Amino acid sequence: MNWNTAMDNFPDASQLQHLVDDTLMQVCLDPYSTQFHFERNRIMSELSVEQVEPDGTTWSYSCVAAEAGANMLHRLVGKVVKTVATEALTMTITFENGAVLRVLSEIGPYEAGHIDGEGGFIVF
Repeated sequence: MNWNTAMDNFPDASQLQHLVDDTLMQVCLDPYSTQFHFERNRIMSELSVEQVEPDGTTWSYSCVAAEAGANMLHRLVGKVVKTVATEALTMTITFENGAVLRVLSEIGPYEAGHIDGEGGFIVF
């Protein structure tokens, strides 16, 4: 089992390919996190996410519900992941309809979230 527990950059995209072909089943908005429940995996973000719709419209969501604006994350439910890419503090997930979800991280003493499922437990 993969246990990355450093609050650091996202791992190389090659370590996240288990997310490809997984279907997003549910988005949960908690007071201090946003959870993405897929059929086989879960992602929890405690910092922020960006959603880019197929037409290019971008929605940013801070994972502090009391301070967050509107979001359209529900539009991703039922969509299948086609690609996963990482670049330092950003993980980019592209869905079958062309929509994009960017999960953001930061360097620091506290985790900004984690990925849990077929690829083990990865903290970012």
